[in-house]
Amino acid sequence: MTELNRYRIHGKTYFFTLALPEWRSGAAMHWTQALCLELVRIKRKYPFNLDALVILPKYVQGLMTLPGDAEEAGLLWQQVNNEFAELAGLSEEQQGDEDGDFERKRCFGYMLRDDQDFALHLNFLHYNPVNQGLVKGVADWPYSTFFPYVQQGVYPLSWRMDVA
Repeated sequence: MTELNRYRIHGKTYFFTLALPEWRSGAAMHWTQALCLELVRIKRKYPFNLDALVILPKYVQGLMTLPGDAEEAGLLWQQVNNEFAELAGLSEEQQGDEDGDFERKRCFGYMLRDDQDFALHLNFLHYNPVNQGLVKGVADWPYSTFFPYVQQGVYPLSWRMDVA
């Protein structure tokens, strides 16, 4: 894998997971479409770089870099986290979350330590559809940022986790 530093902006990078509600057939818009539209809206409102993303049937995982110092990044992460929860229609009342652990269960993230941690999470994220048994190869899953990384020379099109 080539150096990833040039693909990232200065700031704090977070790995996040957003649990999605079940999609009902016949719904006006599939969650993948709704999520993509919402991400565009959130990025206009809050300055962050979406480094990587994979949309799976039950959840979304991604890497995002927030600009600024740790305090500013923490506040921005909280705002983006709230927007994601609102996107999915996730309120504590709707989820029946009586123990006050709503955020950790439905939308959570943590800050990555360094470039090696970033690379490990990038691999995990892109290989997750294969790990979940959804496809045989990473290139078979259309709902991720794998292809831009192939174009940038980070991965070969036939990449497998065991050779990275």
